[in-house]
Amino acid sequence: MVVGQQSKQYRAPSPQTAKRSYTYDALMRLNNIDNCLIDMQRSRDDVISNIGQILEREKNKLVLKREKSSRLLHLSRYHAEIADQSKALEEDRRRIITLRENIRSRRVAMEEARERHQTGKEYLEESLKILERDRKTLSMTTSKICTCQKELVADLLNIFPIEPTHTDTFSFKILGVPLPNSVFTGCDDEQVATALGFTCHLINMLAYYLGVPLRFPMTPMSSRSSIRDPITASLGDSRQFPLYVKGADRYRFEYAVFLLNKNIEQLMNSQGISVIDLRHTLPNLKYLILSLVSGQSSSSHQRKLTSHNYTIPHTIASTSNILFEEEEGEVSKSSNTSNKNTNESLQKTSRGFKVGVT
Repeated sequence: MVVGQQSKQYRAPSPQTAKRSYTYDALMRLNNIDNCLIDMQRSRDDVISNIGQILEREKNKLVLKREKSSRLLHLSRYHAEIADQSKALEEDRRRIITLRENIRSRRVAMEEARERHQTGKEYLEESLKILERDRKTLSMTTSKICTCQKELVADLLNIFPIEPTHTDTFSFKILGVPLPNSVFTGCDDEQVATALGFTCHLINMLAYYLGVPLRFPMTPMSSRSSIRDPITASLGDSRQFPLYVKGADRYRFEYAVFLLNKNIEQLMNSQGISVIDLRHTLPNLKYLILSLVSGQSSSSHQRKLTSHNYTIPHTIASTSNILFEEEEGEVSKSSNTSNKNTNESLQKTSRGFKVGVT
């Protein structure tokens, strides 16, 4: 580079200036520079050869160092992975312990549930046996109740006999006192009040024996009986209506008779008997009594009772079985005799009732 600079400095002079020649100092300088370049090339070649020798000599060490560093890097990564896997393994172990504990608790719970299921199954079988026995007891109880109702109603019919009168084709009397069919024109007021009092007493006893709460409560007081209407909202405070004409308004008396007939209709509907004419007080009442005594309505009433799944305690069932065994013979005898008599009277009354209505 120095030679190049010297060549640039000592280039050919322009024609305007005179050409200068090289001096001694410049030539020596160039010679020194050339020697220096040669020395530098030699030292460079020596350094290159030394470096090559050193690299050749240290080649294995460098390879091992590189391998060592790479192995250390891989080892650090492996240690990190081992640490991560150790943490995951520890978590898996804890989870396994938790799952084993859960499985153990579930196994215990399943054993307890199996024992409870077995106990419940045994209890269910025993309950089914008790239920079947209670159903039989209920059926016997219902039959007994119906039989007792028949006897009580038959006694009521003996106490309050309802018989047809000879004055009219469809007129009845109770305890020998005639009662018109809701038409009281030209009748004795005291006689009508007495007959209505007997009817009121009979209806009250029938409702009590049949277990039917009447919509219109009655107060049987012979010829001064009364009936109450707690349903109609437009009546106000005057809700008690007399079943007698003397000293009372005519329309209140007629409304009381209407409520009395509605009570008879309620009793007949409770036994599955339809009412053809609401105004026929004593015919409807006798038809109801004969139906109860003959057992035509008791079968439907018994089905209503047995359709529900009642549960009776074991002690009551056992005592009732003993009572039924003792009284079954007597009840069968009395029911057979009463059914024969009442069936005949029921057929006669129903024929006369249909003929009178038509």
